[in-house]
Amino acid sequence: MHIKNWRQKSFLFIIFGIIQYIIFTLIAMVFYAGGTLVDPLSTGYDFWGNLFSDLGRIIALSGQPNTMAFMIFTISAMIFSISFIPFTFALPDFFRGEKKQFNIIIIATGVGLISICSLIGTILTPWDVFGEFHLLFSNIFNIMGSLVLLLYAIAILYNNNYPNIYAVVYIILLIFGILYSIILMTIPKSISVETLIFQATMQKISQYSFLCCFMIQGFGAWKIGNITLKSQVSID
Repeated sequence: MHIKNWRQKSFLFIIFGIIQYIIFTLIAMVFYAGGTLVDPLSTGYDFWGNLFSDLGRIIALSGQPNTMAFMIFTISAMIFSISFIPFTFALPDFFRGEKKQFNIIIIATGVGLISICSLIGTILTPWDVFGEFHLLFSNIFNIMGSLVLLLYAIAILYNNNYPNIYAVVYIILLIFGILYSIILMTIPKSISVETLIFQATMQKISQYSFLCCFMIQGFGAWKIGNITLKSQVSID
């Protein structure tokens, strides 16, 4: 029972991680020291003109120290990233009944841990200081993360006890992520006001879609886990 309760708490932890991340990134935006890629003289954080990575800069694009926003964003993003670790380890318990499903979810767990480590690497390499490493970790996170979404979706579709709606949510996010990557590769490399607004807007939509997806997944796993616990108690 203790182990089961730990798993249930892990699903609540990822929900907490997402909620605090949304709240504190909004707070970090208030403290951002200003500047965008096309207008270093702009004041504050432009929701449609700044990227999330700008919050994690040590020096803002205005040239001013970005200490407060950097600290708030980095701590919040680290809690957010760490909240995925227990979720990743807890999820396989739902798939132990069938060997094929369990093997898929175990592979997803391994890939997921690589993805989480890459996300942490992205956070710990501010792009104004470690630009190439920041981009490298970001690309690994996106590739590994997409594979995790696919594997989770397949495992759920094979599982008769796990509602397929959660697989559909993963697939929708995966499709959106692929489209987002294709769009980014096709837009001009030169930075203009229009391309920056488009890129920042797409990033916001992508990131908040990601957050919504795992909010749903965390709540869904917690709900299914409660049903499982109640059924086991009734049997005992």
